[in-house]
Amino acid sequence: MPPILSEIIKFKIAPGFELDSPNFAQLRESAVANGVKEQYYGICMDTPNTLFWVIQWLADRGPLESLEFRNAVKVLDVEGTPESYYLPFGDDSLPRPALTVPLCELCFLHLRDSADREGLAYSLNKTFTDCYYADGFIGGHWSTASNDENMNYYYLGWQSRDLHTAFSKTELFALELGNLMPHMDGGGAYFMKMTQQLN
Repeated sequence: MPPILSEIIKFKIAPGFELDSPNFAQLRESAVANGVKEQYYGICMDTPNTLFWVIQWLADRGPLESLEFRNAVKVLDVEGTPESYYLPFGDDSLPRPALTVPLCELCFLHLRDSADREGLAYSLNKTFTDCYYADGFIGGHWSTASNDENMNYYYLGWQSRDLHTAFSKTELFALELGNLMPHMDGGGAYFMKMTQQLN
């Protein structure tokens, strides 16, 4: 399957925002016009003023960077400052298991500028692979952002929030995070049920 550049856009949205709003629908259609076959979007369960949009741009075409499109993206955010990260994947199927399940977790770990990224590569990857030992983990993948080499995003799929919570209390869950925490200046996780749009 083709390589992709998966763009994660995080918006702050106004109360009463609806996923089928015309402005957001138009943005998704603009992505389709630029060759996107697969995109996902959902509102966070814990922070309902937060919307995530995951756009699977084809790597050979790249993301749509027109001023008109990027300005429209900014307008959708109530503060005009959406966050955007580009996560490369060698195969478009890699993150899909996390995006098509009952519970999608988008987790990020941001390293300090002083961090030895090469030296931390093992722990960054094992943080993901350890999830396969968890009850209720379905699949996913992770990547380092091409527009911020300190940002790492994990696409994780779960059967339920309770099963994720149970895993988060284990020694295995804490092991690699403990190794990474001294080298991080930010991190967090967002949970949602994603809507899939295929074209």
